[in-house]
Order: sequence, then structure tokens, then C-alpha cells
Amino acid sequence: MPFFKKKRPAPGADIEFPEFYDDDAESLNEALLAREWGIARKILAGAGKDEFMYYVQTAMGVDGVEQWIPEVIRQDPDDPLPRLVRGVRAIAWAWDVRGDGTADTVSREAWPVFFQRLALAEDSLDEALDRDPYLAEAWHYKIVLGRARQLPAEEEWRRFHRLIELDPSHYFGHKAMHEGLLPKWGGTWEGVFRFARQRTAACPGTHVPHLISMAHLDARWVDGHGGDAYLKRDEVSAEILEAAYQSVWHDDHETTILTPNLWNSFAYTLTFGRYFKQACNLYDAIGDDFVRLPLLWRGTDRFAELRAWAREEAADPDY
Repeated sequence: MPFFKKKRPAPGADIEFPEFYDDDAESLNEALLAREWGIARKILAGAGKDEFMYYVQTAMGVDGVEQWIPEVIRQDPDDPLPRLVRGVRAIAWAWDVRGDGTADTVSREAWPVFFQRLALAEDSLDEALDRDPYLAEAWHYKIVLGRARQLPAEEEWRRFHRLIELDPSHYFGHKAMHEGLLPKWGGTWEGVFRFARQRTAACPGTHVPHLISMAHLDARWVDGHGGDAYLKRDEVSAEILEAAYQSVWHDDHETTILTPNLWNSFAYTLTFGRYFKQACNLYDAIGDDFVRLPLLWRGTDRFAELRAWAREEAADPDY
């Protein structure tokens, strides 16, 4: 029975999207706001691989870091971490002046400032790599910069290949490359799916097969695909299910701070793909504490409704 014909259950009143994924991320945010670099550095330096990816992303969004981090660099010029933070923060700082609208909404005065800040980001990341050539996170953000600075596709691929030489399954780097291959950035759907499938085959048991779900979520908005109804197509839902088995349900998959993001994405796509029992396994893992991706769910009420729908369908003896 189609979802929209069902009686909608009451949403879960206690469900919230978290501002931070763990206490260290919140502490990092507070330390950077307070200009306490020693505390912030300790958190970054002590993080595991996925935590480090997420914490650097957290630092990127802290307003004002760009004002005082140059003094930290001056005091410790050999440390790559403050240069990395200055680089990623400069990317966000650049988008602050540009805005999120289309190019025709950007003022003429904003463009030079935008590209000046992107150049600062590039220089800072290069300086971080000069001090630590194995700093994969810098290459991740150089992929982001390649897209923002409208660099040739060959340069984007060079940056991606350098990243995967250092870390073959770097999740955020793969996501950044996926984004750059989308038609809105000059790519093609053929290229998007080729990349997702090739990298999924190359990285079983990691987060990378999630690219398949991401690609189909993006493709559902293509004219004629019908939005979420596209996810019901047999060939689409079957490929997403296989991607889940190649990632979160693979024997070699390690649950990390980022894994709940995959649970949420696969729960959404498999619900609309009518794989209700498999989706329920993911909803059980998510519970009420690991609900993420607010742009995907479009509100906690909708998350609760879709979860209830999946559970009702999975419990149907005729399913």
C-alpha cells in the first residue's frame, strides 16, 4: 500500500537532530569559539580517522577562527594542524561572502573576495602538506577547492588520486569527488554512477559503497524520475540494497562516528524501495539517538512517520 494512503502515526516527540555527534566535537567547537587552541589541538591530534574527518568539518563551521588562527601559526610554524584548520575555515569564510545562491545572485563586489579567500585556503592546505605529506584530510579539501575554484577536471582527478594513495577509503574525500561529478558542476550522470560503482567495487567493507545510495538520491530529482518514487524501481532499490550489504552489513565494516549517517541514508532509500524488513534493521540501529541527515528526512516528524510505515509493513504477514 502506498505510504501516502496510510494513516500517519504520531511523530516521536523525543527525537532530535544532534548539533554535534559526540562530546569531543562539542568541546572542540567551544574551544575554538573561546580561542583555546591548546584544547582544540589536543582533540584533533587524539582523534581516530573518522573522528578526525568529522572534527575538521566541525572546525570549518566555527565563525571567527580565521581572525586568530594566524597568530597560532606564527607561534608554531612547523605544526600542520593550525594551517589545516585555517585552510578549511577559509573555504567556509569564502562561501560566507558568496552566499549559497546561484552565480547570478552574487554581487560583483563579492567575487574577488570569494576567490581571494579560496586562494588563502589553497595556500594554507599546501603549507599543511609541506609539513605533513601524509595529511589526507588536506587533499580532501583540495578536492573541494578544485570544484569551487573551477579547476580543470584533470586537476580534480589528480587530487582525488593523491588522496586515495594515502587513504583508499577516505569517506569525505569520496563524497567530495561525487559532488564534483554531478551535472550541476559540469559532470554527467553516467560519470556519477561509474564513479560510485567503481569505487564501491574497490572498497567493500567501508563507508564508500554509500556512494550508490547518494547517487540514486541525487538522481531521483532528474526530470521524469518522480522524486522518491524513483527509489521504488526494482533495479534502483536492488542496487541500493547490495550497496548496504557491501558497507554497513559487510563483515569487515567497522562502526565509527560516521556510520549512523549511512544507517539513516540506507533506511530512507530502502524504505521507499520497499525493503521494509531491511530498513527496520537500520531503524532499530538508529533508535532515537542517532537520527541524522535533517536535509534528507526533512524533519523528525517525517523520520518517525517513515519508520512507523516501514515497521507496519514489515510486520504484515503478507509482506
